[in-house]
Amino acid sequence: MLNYNKNKLINECLVKYYETFAHTLDTADYVPQKYNDKILKYIFKNMKRQFRKIDREDRLYQRQASGKAKARLKQKKAKVKEQTELEKMQAKLQAPYLKFKAKQEKAEQRKRAKELLRQAKVEVKQLIKQAKNKTDKEVKDNV
Repeated sequence: MLNYNKNKLINECLVKYYETFAHTLDTADYVPQKYNDKILKYIFKNMKRQFRKIDREDRLYQRQASGKAKARLKQKKAKVKEQTELEKMQAKLQAPYLKFKAKQEKAEQRKRAKELLRQAKVEVKQLIKQAKNKTDKEVKDNV
């Protein structure tokens, strides 16, 4: 994974040191070589020190970033756990309700069946009465 924070800091550091090198190149013609070497050593020494500072800052940044990522992950896990617990509670509460509803539906079906039986009995009685009336009329007619 690329470390964009560290790359950004290094780029800023190098831009400043390249400017410093550019100033020393202008003086190479009339400043003694020995003195230029001392200046270059000093620049490299400071650049190394600056890179160490960058590494330190980057480690702090990475710790903070990983801490934030862990916190976000922990929150997501807690949210998921809470959601599953809520679903479990709903399932526990819903089970008795479903049983109750099933009992009610069975009771309704029984009531409908009884009513249909009553209606069928009434119709059968009416048919029997009609049949008796017809047979009584036929008997009277025959006599």
